[in-house]
Amino acid sequence: MLSEGARVAVVAPSGIFNPERLQSGIDLITSWGLQVVEGRNLHARHRVTAGTIQQRSADLTWALTDKQIDAVWFARGGYGTAQLLSHLPWSECDGRPVIGFSDATALLVAMERVGITGGIHGPVLHSLAGHTSEDSAAALKKMLLEGGSYWLKGRHLCGPHRAVQGRLVGGNLCVLASLAGTPWSLRSNGAIVVLEDINEPAYKIDRLISQLRDSGALDGAVGIALGDFTDCTTPSSADWTLHDIFMDLLSPLGLPVISGLPIGHGSRNRPWQVGVEGVLSVEGLHVG
Repeated sequence: MLSEGARVAVVAPSGIFNPERLQSGIDLITSWGLQVVEGRNLHARHRVTAGTIQQRSADLTWALTDKQIDAVWFARGGYGTAQLLSHLPWSECDGRPVIGFSDATALLVAMERVGITGGIHGPVLHSLAGHTSEDSAAALKKMLLEGGSYWLKGRHLCGPHRAVQGRLVGGNLCVLASLAGTPWSLRSNGAIVVLEDINEPAYKIDRLISQLRDSGALDGAVGIALGDFTDCTTPSSADWTLHDIFMDLLSPLGLPVISGLPIGHGSRNRPWQVGVEGVLSVEGLHVG
């Protein structure tokens, strides 16, 4: 948990952000009593990313290791975090909270792989004010400043009607699939795997889940929790749906699969902590 006056490093390991939207997010967390410290290269630009690999890795290294920083917050998602993973001094990193989602999935998965706790899959600053529901923002504030248990409501999709317990892993499906076959690939043994995505045609969702499954990234999982798949559409002429794809690919796993959790790229983006123990039941996901 963070206390009033905690110093939060704001970094942009991924895409270029809208300055006004970022400032709105900064203003909001400042109103929570947190002190914002901007990375030196926060406003850099290089092609589609917020700075070169060297600039972004320098800022992220500082944010993860500087003793005067209490937490790290992604400015926005996009693309680029995976480029930085091999540049980070993992042995110097501690368990300070790191908040982000979407492209931040790469860092959150890598942290969990090397045994670092503290990853929080939640709104980036770019989307926190005005684009994230008040309920989700309030839940994130409570998690950071008060801690405690939380409940994410869902509904049974397929698999056994039983509750399962395991650590929480996962995040953005596309990013997770891109990590398959790398040193940072998802490991799901004994875990509940949380998945969400945006703007991927339904056939690409099929491809991405197939890649995770066939690469072994889902081996040993005890359950699957599906968040929102925003604008992941099927052709207007199709006689099948995204639901059919989930059923075809996930039913054979023989695991409880719960869908509809308030997690993802829409206004519903409730936070959850990577690596902590949770319980997945037919009603949803409970932690604490």
